[in-house]
Amino acid sequence: MKKKILSILLCTALVLGMTGCAGSGKEEKNTSAASENTTTGEEAADGKVTVKLAVWASGAADNFTKAAEEFNKRQDKINFVIDMQNSYAEYLGSKVAANDLPDLFFLNPYSEVQQFAKNGKILDLSDQSFTERIYESSKGSCTYDEKVYAYPMCQEMLGVYYNQDLFKKAGIEKVPETASELKEACEKLKAQNITPFAATFKDAWTLNHALSCMQGGILGDGMDKWIAEMNSGSGTYKVEGYEDVFKTMDLLKENTGSNFMDADSTSGFNALANGEAAMLLSGEFSLLNMASINPDLPVGLFALPMTDNAADTKLDVDTGICVAVNKDSKQLDEALEVLNYISDNSDENGWMFYTANSLGAAPAAMEYKMTTEYQYYNDYMKYMKENKTRPWCYLQLPSGAGGILGEAVQGYMMGSSNIDQTIAELDEDVKGLIQ
Repeated sequence: MKKKILSILLCTALVLGMTGCAGSGKEEKNTSAASENTTTGEEAADGKVTVKLAVWASGAADNFTKAAEEFNKRQDKINFVIDMQNSYAEYLGSKVAANDLPDLFFLNPYSEVQQFAKNGKILDLSDQSFTERIYESSKGSCTYDEKVYAYPMCQEMLGVYYNQDLFKKAGIEKVPETASELKEACEKLKAQNITPFAATFKDAWTLNHALSCMQGGILGDGMDKWIAEMNSGSGTYKVEGYEDVFKTMDLLKENTGSNFMDADSTSGFNALANGEAAMLLSGEFSLLNMASINPDLPVGLFALPMTDNAADTKLDVDTGICVAVNKDSKQLDEALEVLNYISDNSDENGWMFYTANSLGAAPAAMEYKMTTEYQYYNDYMKYMKENKTRPWCYLQLPSGAGGILGEAVQGYMMGSSNIDQTIAELDEDVKGLIQ
């Protein structure tokens, strides 16, 4: 545990205490694009002013680039460049240390945005037009001192993605809404020789996401109080209902086939895409693989049930990426013009068309109608309209939490630690970050 804390501290030291492991780990597991070597403020060969958006490496690389190219076609004064970084935390740390932040850059919501705002590194965007269009539930992710300091670019939804055809084959007529119904669904699938869940547990970040869903499911309306206690150093993961968290972990262990700790996220995503498993506990980004493997596979989405009260079952939806503006950018006007393009939900062929309009794409944090209909997206919108969503737990914990909590859960999944040891490690991890 001390080694994990030291690793995180070294990471955060690079950004002068302002950022954790950017992207919560998952982005760095996906395909990356080569980084542009354009310096902020540099004039391009065609006379345009270069505005750079620094992003962490992800499977959305091509979509971001296509959206930037569309912007560049429309005008002759700005060269909008996507700067994709594999080791984003280290990159951002070096830029902070050199006082050379890019014009626009990705931040994790909540604590990272708040830290950069507190330290005067990013621009107050409260007067920008996007603030009137974003979901009210998204504003907390980009707010500091009651002011908006970043644009919540997209929503991400953690839940159970399932193969509708395999559910039908197993005779599952409705998605599970309680823990008992989820267990029953697993039994029906196994009776048909279908592996219920795809395993991804070799990658610790996937278990961090799973833990966030589970903890949120038992906290209910007490989430804000728990987060405040954890951030003050007085909280614990051992709250009322904690037994249900470990029962759900046991359910996953029992229903992901053999050698489940050997499977990483890519193999798990592919297992759902190939029909090798019926369900996957993950986010919408897991479906990016499906676009090239099996784009016609019918995939639905349901919230992970943690109790036998269906009213407790809500979909975990939160801001996935925030875009901040360097307060000291040499071309603020041009950077804000790019931000206006990125946040325009009325532009039928703009940023959102390329980045939020395809299988596995993260939806915008505002109203936007996809041109192609997907069942999982319809399910997500149903949860949104019925107000059956909740924020992600770990995003509101100290910066760096997403990089270490999953490792504690890995210990339990492998059988090397018991419930009390796992809870003690989780609590110590969070307290270590605070200290």
